[in-house]
Amino acid sequence: MGNDFRAAYVPGATQTGAGQNIALVQFDGYLASDITEYESLNALPNVALTNILLNGFTGFPTFTGGEVEVSLDLEMVISMAPGINQVLVYEGDPFNFFPNVVLNRIAVDNAARQVSSSWGWTGGPNATSDQIFKEMILQGQTYFNATGDNDAFLPGEVDNPGFTGFPSSDPYITQVGATTLTTTGPGGAYVSETVWNWGIEFGVDGIGSSGGVSSFYGIPFWQTNINLIADGGSTTFRNTPDVALVGDNVLVIADGGVLFPGTGGTSCAAPLWAGF
Repeated sequence: MGNDFRAAYVPGATQTGAGQNIALVQFDGYLASDITEYESLNALPNVALTNILLNGFTGFPTFTGGEVEVSLDLEMVISMAPGINQVLVYEGDPFNFFPNVVLNRIAVDNAARQVSSSWGWTGGPNATSDQIFKEMILQGQTYFNATGDNDAFLPGEVDNPGFTGFPSSDPYITQVGATTLTTTGPGGAYVSETVWNWGIEFGVDGIGSSGGVSSFYGIPFWQTNINLIADGGSTTFRNTPDVALVGDNVLVIADGGVLFPGTGGTSCAAPLWAGF
């Protein structure tokens, strides 16, 4: 929690995200009091949060679990980049679900160089989404996407229109996987990390960092100069994830001051990468 992430990954770094904005893709609301409580618990500065409500959403948390995701994303960004100028929270309506409206607004506003999303949806590869992602690239925006929490993708699964996998194989964004991190203790130095997999850790099969090979997108040029055969990767199709970072044993505060210790998921790693 809090400064543990910086202590492990960027010890002694003077950069804090000062002058930068981060945009978050969300489909639920949150309670601002949870964020200030997290900042207080971890001796972090109070970061400015700007809500952009879309599709008629009120911004009030649904208390169906999605609000924990929003709090998690905010708390991870602030932990890794405590000096950030502001976090722009783009909140689409979970009951009137149009993700491209949220993506397009972030691209049109062009107010943040880093964008993070911990959400996925059905429908498979989408030409409109890809066009928006390309626009972000041209504008210098980097989109960090959590690959998912259901272990490795089966062949053809991630691009199946009926699978909640998009955009987890998209080559126009940065795909983020999760690890289990070991440090020397609270606020301690990095020791090691391995893939986040609760099947190995707790015997809960089917919960772990997702990744695999796309059956739709060809391999991007920046994956062609490494040996992927030993890793079970493809030399012709897009491989995911691109990067990884801690996504296990994380503390979240949500739902009006409720502490969720031991939270896991690539949803932790994506906003941490955006903050990094």
